[in-house]
Amino acid sequence: MKTNLLLMILAAGLLVSCVSTARYHPATRPEEIEYYQTHLDVYPGNVRKAPSEYTNVHVAWAGIIVSNDATDENSNGKIRMDTVFEHHYFDWQEGGSRLLISPSGEGRFRVRWKMSRKVQDASAEDAMKYAAPGKLAIVYGTPESVDEDGTIVLRYHYLRIFSPAHFREKELGLGKGGEPYHPLKATTDAATNSSSR
Repeated sequence: MKTNLLLMILAAGLLVSCVSTARYHPATRPEEIEYYQTHLDVYPGNVRKAPSEYTNVHVAWAGIIVSNDATDENSNGKIRMDTVFEHHYFDWQEGGSRLLISPSGEGRFRVRWKMSRKVQDASAEDAMKYAAPGKLAIVYGTPESVDEDGTIVLRYHYLRIFSPAHFREKELGLGKGGEPYHPLKATTDAATNSSSR
């Protein structure tokens, strides 16, 4: 009996260790600066409800790249990117070496940003591959406006991209602030939910 109980306790400990998570860590000094200036409790629904209240608020949103357009800027050696993202809730936790995002979120947002060439002959096509649709980005910025279709325009501050191998959707969907996601409630309340800043 004691042996069985001991084995059950050890097995439970092993299961817990397999699904352990850690707090998200910025990868670079510029990202770290942005991360600590950011209001992690501001979501796209907040901005759509009252855009003028968030024009000076730093936000960070996780988004899957939906579309991209790249333009060579030969004068300064940079590539201009116009990218549209689909927002996903993110509780700022990493599971092993992968980010854990929710299958749900609060709609689209877009950013115009610039990419510096690491090699002289890098092209707009190379930039499109780097930031291809289906990849995840953590996007830091400030809300500027809301398009007629509800897409939020962010003024770019910083952006970090993850390939599909480095993120996964959590089986148990998360909502705002890591709270459990309730599809029926979220569908009707997505545009009206608000959180404190």
